[in-house]
Amino acid sequence: MRNLVLALAAVAGAAQAASPVPDAEFAVRWTEHAYVARHAALADATEAFAAASAALCESPSQAALDQARARWTDAMLAWRKMDGAPGAPTVLARTGRMIEFRPARVKDVEARIARGEGPDPVNVAVRGLGTAEYLLWGDAAPAAQLAALRAPVRCAYLAGVAARVAEDVHAADEGWRQQLAKMGGEVEFPRRNLLAEHIGFMLGGLDGAARRIPQVRDARPKAWPDWRSASTRAAIGAQLEGFATAWFGTAERPDASLSAFVRRYDRGEADAAVRAALDRARAAVAALPASSAQTGFGPAHAEVLEALGALRRRVEEVALAFGLVLGFNDNDGD
Repeated sequence: MRNLVLALAAVAGAAQAASPVPDAEFAVRWTEHAYVARHAALADATEAFAAASAALCESPSQAALDQARARWTDAMLAWRKMDGAPGAPTVLARTGRMIEFRPARVKDVEARIARGEGPDPVNVAVRGLGTAEYLLWGDAAPAAQLAALRAPVRCAYLAGVAARVAEDVHAADEGWRQQLAKMGGEVEFPRRNLLAEHIGFMLGGLDGAARRIPQVRDARPKAWPDWRSASTRAAIGAQLEGFATAWFGTAERPDASLSAFVRRYDRGEADAAVRAALDRARAAVAALPASSAQTGFGPAHAEVLEALGALRRRVEEVALAFGLVLGFNDNDGD
């Protein structure tokens, strides 16, 4: 078995060595504009959510609750965009597991609140965006949450969760600074695996988008990960936009994209196929009902899954065209 593993590793190494290696200029540009920019937006959104939660606790009102819910939504969508195409610093920091472990352990959260305790610094199941969603919307009566959050200990728990989310996101700051330095360094090795690694992460992001649709067709409403805030469509769409930013860049910086690199190597047809598949997936997501937990699985959801699968295959074809060997990674989309 050991000899087989070594042989497979040798084959993978040879294939990676034969594939094109991004130069420092492109690697830095792509990392800075397509990745670090999304991380910075996520950090800003989580800080705004923490500030809105603290303001709610200081002066509870419907307007303050609405503001906290809006800032939670911003933070959740910013995370989904990051998770749509993460990079090594985010994956290594386990950011997704830290800030969006699902499902939240509601009974454990309530027990901690009853004891007057704050969020557990170790147990990710009783903190993060999922727990905050529960505290902001509740399980059955969103309109009743303002009265519940007037209880200082309960609101303090929410504020503590929000502050910890921002802290966990910032835990990857130094990793991204180091990533930029490595991409611009004289040593080629960090750039040699850049394409395979990041395309693998993109595929993981597409899988994460698909997992937001329960595979059990008659799933109960609570099986939908965003059922409390009715944000399934928005969450899947944001995850897809994160992929789009990494692959095609932004309107301002289309050169900071994998598409620009692919076309540099005369793979325009394969790149166009990815674009067409992305357009189909975007249209499918736009056709989803606003609250999938209420409507349940339907033809629109089946189309999203098929479109995401087609996009995944087009991405894999580009990797194959470049001779890239895509391995497993621990980006599980959580």
